[in-house]
Amino acid sequence: MNLAVCDDNIADRKQTERLLGRQSDRIFKETGERIFIDSYGNAEAFLQNPQMYHGLFIDMVDSNMTGIEVLQNLLDQRILKPIIMCSSKVDYKAQFIEAGMSADNVLFLNKPLKVSELTEVVDRIKELNKTVEHTIELRGKAETIYAKGDDIICAKQIKAELEVFLSDGRTIILLENIVNFYAECNCFPQMCPVNDNSFINIDHIKETKFRKVIMDNDMVFPVPFSYRNAIKKTEAYRKEYEQHQKSGGQ
Repeated sequence: MNLAVCDDNIADRKQTERLLGRQSDRIFKETGERIFIDSYGNAEAFLQNPQMYHGLFIDMVDSNMTGIEVLQNLLDQRILKPIIMCSSKVDYKAQFIEAGMSADNVLFLNKPLKVSELTEVVDRIKELNKTVEHTIELRGKAETIYAKGDDIICAKQIKAELEVFLSDGRTIILLENIVNFYAECNCFPQMCPVNDNSFINIDHIKETKFRKVIMDNDMVFPVPFSYRNAIKKTEAYRKEYEQHQKSGGQ
């Protein structure tokens, strides 16, 4: 299990590392699994690749980016892993409520951190990570987000660029080949190629017509004869996939 600590107070950061190190010893005795901890004193480095962590501990008070701003950045990137806001000088829970923010994966702890509370949070991180949905990284020209399968409506290759259309209305432009990107999306059984340059999410289909499909964002994709059975095959594959998941992946 990989955890990250982002704290601009070096003494607090080292103390959190020590306490998580003890949790690692406990987890190792119980399960044989180790906790690996990365530590950051600035938000910029921390935010470069947050998706790699199973849990993120944050307290930024005296830096250019505040703790609540770091949290908002993570939520904007659609980070679904547990984010633990550790309050020292700042009451993050109050700021979270006042800002009208909402996310089921955000937890709150008060400093100084108590061993019993940290034990409970680490155990919860383990449990939450068992149920977190798959996400893939969409690294565009202007932003990077982590998208779930339901977030993607469709993708279309235009010359050297790939346009990915999202359910919230955004479009992410990737320097990516559609064949490679479709392979990255193989964790989402609802993705279906409909022609040589496009694939769609069958859950976002509004209407199918002769040799074309209309999506719920009103985009229309031609479906040539060679792809005529693609949607039916994808629907069948998804049913098999869901049954496999319900049986525990055995």
